[in-house]
Amino acid sequence: MVSLSSRTCLPPSLTRKLTLSLSLGLSLGLSLGLVLTSSMAPVQAQIKQAVPRAVPTAQPSKEGDKEKESEKKKAEAKPEKPAPEPVIENVVSVQPEDLVRAPSEYLNKNVKFSAQFYTYSSVALDYKPAMRSSKDYFSFLVLRPNSHVPLSELKLAMPIPKDEKSPQSTLLQNLKDKDEVEVIGKVFSTALDEPWVDVLKIKLVKQAPENKKDEKAKTN
Repeated sequence: MVSLSSRTCLPPSLTRKLTLSLSLGLSLGLSLGLVLTSSMAPVQAQIKQAVPRAVPTAQPSKEGDKEKESEKKKAEAKPEKPAPEPVIENVVSVQPEDLVRAPSEYLNKNVKFSAQFYTYSSVALDYKPAMRSSKDYFSFLVLRPNSHVPLSELKLAMPIPKDEKSPQSTLLQNLKDKDEVEVIGKVFSTALDEPWVDVLKIKLVKQAPENKKDEKAKTN
């Protein structure tokens, strides 16, 4: 508080009055400040409410996530396309009987011929000079032209398919006597002066006509 008695020449009574007035003014000023502060509180609250809240970042909907997951699963579930068949080059067309007649002329060559399927056999397997193991290969016979006698001199070996559900496996399982097939293979040996052929590809050209006995059995 300000003291007026030391530096003024005013009478003591007047000095006391001035001191009291100053004290009263200070008290009134503090009271007015408190009143103004309390009255501003509601206004500040209204201002805060008026200020727009920050808009939250849009989050992806759960339905959208589910749709993406289902599409991803469908894409993964799509069956893979079969690998393209390797191209066999420099293939020589030949008649089966010509191949048997002069096997050395076709040694280490790719050959192609058509014949009628006869049956599966082990005739071209497990022979050491022209080894093709029965663990990894199967063998079959074709018929001589215009005959129902097998051309046993023509040794045909083919790797056992790894996929039992492949089109090649299905074809081999359904082959029957007198089905016409096209065979592409490579002559890898002429042991016993006979052609030993690694079959690279076999294709069904024409199915054999149904046997009458089989037709009767189906109808009965």
